[in-house]
Amino acid sequence: MTFISGLALLLAVQTSCRENEFGTVDLTMPEDVYEPVEAQYTYNHPCAMYNQADFDRVKAMLDDGSAPQAVKAEFENLKQSSLTVLPYTAEPQEEIVRGDATGTAAGSENYRYAMEDAAAAYQMALLWKLTGDDRYAENAVEVLNAWADICKEITSNDANHKLAAGAQGYTFANAAEILRTYEGWNGTDFNDFKTWMTNVFASQNRDFLDNHQGSDNCAEHYWSNWDLVNMASYLSIGILTENDDMVNYVVNYFYQGAGNGCIKQLIRGEHTDPLGTGEDIFQNQESGRDQGHAEMSVMVAANLCQIAYTLYQANPSVAQLDFFAADDNAIMKMGEYVALSNLRNGTDNQNSTGSWLVTATQMPFATYEYCIDCSCRDKNHGATHTQMADDEGRGSIRPGWEILYNHYAKVANVGSGYTYAKQFADKLRPEGGVGEPGNRYGTNSGAFDQLGWGTLMLYRE
Repeated sequence: MTFISGLALLLAVQTSCRENEFGTVDLTMPEDVYEPVEAQYTYNHPCAMYNQADFDRVKAMLDDGSAPQAVKAEFENLKQSSLTVLPYTAEPQEEIVRGDATGTAAGSENYRYAMEDAAAAYQMALLWKLTGDDRYAENAVEVLNAWADICKEITSNDANHKLAAGAQGYTFANAAEILRTYEGWNGTDFNDFKTWMTNVFASQNRDFLDNHQGSDNCAEHYWSNWDLVNMASYLSIGILTENDDMVNYVVNYFYQGAGNGCIKQLIRGEHTDPLGTGEDIFQNQESGRDQGHAEMSVMVAANLCQIAYTLYQANPSVAQLDFFAADDNAIMKMGEYVALSNLRNGTDNQNSTGSWLVTATQMPFATYEYCIDCSCRDKNHGATHTQMADDEGRGSIRPGWEILYNHYAKVANVGSGYTYAKQFADKLRPEGGVGEPGNRYGTNSGAFDQLGWGTLMLYRE
């Protein structure tokens, strides 16, 4: 696979061979050698999921009434979210426990408190920016301060606390990144919050990406979504704390990391759309596992790309930050594969009627051997996938399609290649997020893996 135009690469040497006394010697060099990014960044806060220009654009069209109806509808849903009703009371815990099936961890599983409070802080931060009502900012800051004051660690008796460190880490961090310009957030409290994010969340993110839970596991043992939530968290905290090394780490991991969040492992097959659009569609690492996780992988990747792209807007000389464009828009093509796998012909907003656009056997698939003959100590967990998963989770819907469609169609203006992302975005609009009336995502942890509310912030008619 090649990388985006503008990457600093050492050019490949053409394949050649020569004869000597031992026979033919292959002189081929690697196709390309990745040169790690060691950039210094400008941080025009806020600059994680969205920047000030994004908030100004959306607020202006809401104020003057020119916003598309779908944006207005999502704005009303956000104001009615159960997580934005004032006053919202946080329930911070000394330990965030995710993964306590046998009861041997320090406390019973309780990560729901962090899951809901982080989402509440993020949603109230959005409302503060879009309404100018300081009550939302004040309440959101109270939530963040309470967690920083009380919470000491994230733990479990298995590996699942790393998912909490990632999913809740990037939600807390993005809430704080929006709120950092609120004058009512005491400077000492803000610094304490940044320290908390670094010590409690970023340390877990980095440990997972470096070690993948120790020497018993190969680097590709964990599915792509595990890497992706931790990458999103580590990047967001790096932006929040203005830590160039943290940002560079995620940029380099995206292109050259050992685990399945790296684009080289995230995509496991390159195909052509079987329905004849001529589009390239790229198989996701989890597409043979089940469709709920395959869609999670794509949606978290979309959030990660959006965060990196916002920072890229302030640092256009660092081309590697444009994850969306990497490998000739590979993320777009991966989105198309997963969207096509999960779309029906139905026109309802919940995508629950009609026939599948493709059958499982129609979908092109490259055989994927997950942890077969790898270095993992456990030799019983591997699997060989030979076709797209056709499980009961097929047709599941997660927020994030608005990110992919609007970036490629309206921001990058690539012209084509997002047929199925557009169809999914059209079906779900207004896309919403957790806590809104008629919440289509349910209330389990999967609803909190993505930030949501993309129609409100990104949709351009």
